[in-house]
Amino acid sequence: MKRMGGILHKDPSPGSQYHPLRMRRLTILALAALVSCTTKPVPQVIDVPRPKPLLGNHGFALSSIDRDVRPCDDFYAYATGNWRKKNPLPATFPRYGSFEVVAERNRVILRSVLEEAARSGNSTTGNFWTACMDEEGIESRGLAPIREDLARIDAIRDRRAVVAEIQRMQLRAIPTFGVELRGGNPLFSFGAQNDFKNSEQVIGVISQGGLGMPDRDYYLRDDGTFLETRKAYVLHMTRMFELAGLSAAQAKSDAEKVLALERELAVASMPRVEQRIPENVYHPTTVSALTASQPNLDWPAFLTLSGLPALESLNVAQPAFFANANRLIAESPVDWWKAYLRWNVIDGAAPALSRAFVQQDYAFRGATLSGQKELQPRWQRCVRFADASIGDLIGQEYVKRNFTPEARQRMSELIDNLIAALRENIPTLRWMGNETKSEALAKLNAFKRRIGYPDVFRDYTSLVLAPGSYLDNLNASREFAFRSTVNRIGKPDDPNHWGVFTPATVNASYNSARNFISFPAGILQPPFFDPNADDAYNYGGIGSVIGHEMTHGFDDRGAKFDAAGNLRNWWSEADLKNFESRASCISRQYSGFVVEQGLNIQGKLVTGEAIADLGGVTLAYRAYQKSLEGKKREPLDGLTPEQRFFLGFAQVWSENMAIEEQRRRALTDSHAQGPFRVNGTVVNMPEFKDAWNCPVESLMVRAETERCDIW
Repeated sequence: MKRMGGILHKDPSPGSQYHPLRMRRLTILALAALVSCTTKPVPQVIDVPRPKPLLGNHGFALSSIDRDVRPCDDFYAYATGNWRKKNPLPATFPRYGSFEVVAERNRVILRSVLEEAARSGNSTTGNFWTACMDEEGIESRGLAPIREDLARIDAIRDRRAVVAEIQRMQLRAIPTFGVELRGGNPLFSFGAQNDFKNSEQVIGVISQGGLGMPDRDYYLRDDGTFLETRKAYVLHMTRMFELAGLSAAQAKSDAEKVLALERELAVASMPRVEQRIPENVYHPTTVSALTASQPNLDWPAFLTLSGLPALESLNVAQPAFFANANRLIAESPVDWWKAYLRWNVIDGAAPALSRAFVQQDYAFRGATLSGQKELQPRWQRCVRFADASIGDLIGQEYVKRNFTPEARQRMSELIDNLIAALRENIPTLRWMGNETKSEALAKLNAFKRRIGYPDVFRDYTSLVLAPGSYLDNLNASREFAFRSTVNRIGKPDDPNHWGVFTPATVNASYNSARNFISFPAGILQPPFFDPNADDAYNYGGIGSVIGHEMTHGFDDRGAKFDAAGNLRNWWSEADLKNFESRASCISRQYSGFVVEQGLNIQGKLVTGEAIADLGGVTLAYRAYQKSLEGKKREPLDGLTPEQRFFLGFAQVWSENMAIEEQRRRALTDSHAQGPFRVNGTVVNMPEFKDAWNCPVESLMVRAETERCDIW
């Protein structure tokens, strides 16, 4: 899971003792006196009944199961069918499932943090909330928050001024490499990343950007609904331009110019599948060479503006894109660029402007692109923006209210258990030679972990927010984020830096450049993790998530990085061929999953996540089996321990999703959708066949020669 990832802190010692593969249940005990050399009697320990799990009798909800479906025919439908029937897609969501349930639970807590801060007086947190919730004040300001930006664009007369404005707007963009951006980020994105060949050092990176729709395919494909979506995009831009004061004729003309220019950028953009290959997006280049090859983009001026005048080199993630961008600056009419810049200002500001802008923004981005039927209530939107803007600040309070040191410790123990399972498994792999196995074990033993929240939270002292203009506060927080990013470049990596993850984030990740697995506090709760639940539930749920992130270190992309996080081939030639063949098996299987007529899952886009799903569940299952050694294997509610494990895994992926959102994710998301993630995993596991006594002809059973097997 990435960014689901998208679905830290102590290094496991390579020589550490083997940890027993078990999870201790959280039991409330009366404190017992320490045993000493005296004859003082030890008080009796009173065992208070353990609190019940949040869901059902042992962690997962039996009521979610659809008994009309046979588990061996469609396990996803069996495990989640009744949940999906009882939880139809809410009008305010394009997707609704376990992740959204937990995220909304977290947002209720964050809302209380924000409201209390607002009541207590002037503060960064309180002022952000007050300004965001002040709908009448936002309405009364109208276009005032963007009028100066629009006037500056209107005054542009030449290409040099176009480039200067593109650069200026970058200071308010979200400076995060690899994160999908929208609006206010014209032409490219600028950020920081660990150097692929020297992972302890942080370097600057420029990457392709500038598209107003989710992916290049929305501009280039004429099949299905893509042509209609482009027409809707032009209509959307036209209406937004009119709201900004342009005449109907100019608004329509500007919208068509923007589409034409963005289509040129789309043609030049590297496809997402190609971006998954690390070598494709790693091109360290000196600033002098960049300036010589792309004189129209004036990189020295941008770096000076960014506060990096002495920077000598940076990574150019997609060189061909920037070569084309340099050409487009020279060849495209200035009026096209002015319309494009005007659109970036309006689009980036729209959620923080008056009701008319907010509603029109939702009409396209919510309804047309994702299938969301209604705009979310104001408070939900404000909480989301607050978490994105000052997440570490409000996250400190979130952690105090919703995450305990005991939960952090239990999570660390479970990570130990999964690492031990993989450490046992690697030496048994028949397709891998001993030299490569030694390298794999070295990488596993170097895994670092980040659990719950940073050891040191981000310092927001320099961020000044006022209770007045909401957009001004958003821009201030964006500029603060930009400065924070710039301050990392050219320095050693800070292992405490969590990137886009805030404490309340419902996600987990693996960072190949630093060999980190990360689990924010936001995800460490039911249905992923419940300290009061049956072990099968926790191993199937959060255990599979842990195993997923660990396996990312050994998926088709992560396996190219060594124990130190450097891009280096540590495989023998024969082992690499074996690995690539097994990864191709996963890609072929997922390419067969149909989203809608004419649109399948892109197997090569989701290969890494699919490998991580299969590896994660396999590792969690092995760890769970180890935990059962010496224990009485009792059924609960008629379900064996193994059956409960697989239900715990599947019910994490309960979801309903609008077809528009399914379409968008199929094109842009490196994760497959819930049904494919569950069924695509279990069909490759003979352990699942055995657990549910599936006949060999069942749909959830593949012949040994057709199964994919890596870790």
